[in-house]
Amino acid sequence: MKPEQLVRVLERDVIEGNIELYRNLLNTTNEAQDPVWKGILPMYIEFSKEEKDVFLKFLRIVEINTLSHVLGILDGSTYVDEIDDDLLLTTENSNVKINEDLQDLFLELIEGK
Repeated sequence: MKPEQLVRVLERDVIEGNIELYRNLLNTTNEAQDPVWKGILPMYIEFSKEEKDVFLKFLRIVEINTLSHVLGILDGSTYVDEIDDDLLLTTENSNVKINEDLQDLFLELIEGK
């Protein structure tokens, strides 16, 4: 697997897939047990269509920032306490390191949309 392919898969499944999941859950759930969902659901139901769109765009930004941060940690470009070693991400069928530019590739993909 090439880094570009991994980034495309992550963007599709993690970012776009989760936003679609949240959109569906928020639009079809009438009652929740989870305290966070109990708090947000009544607000979301009362939102106008435009407010719902803005809320989901905000969630997308949060997901993009989170995934970008994780990719930066994997690349070694984002410092994290207690991770002193360089991380090495390979696939089962190849020993080629694929985590050197994942964060940059991901952000380029996002900016291109």
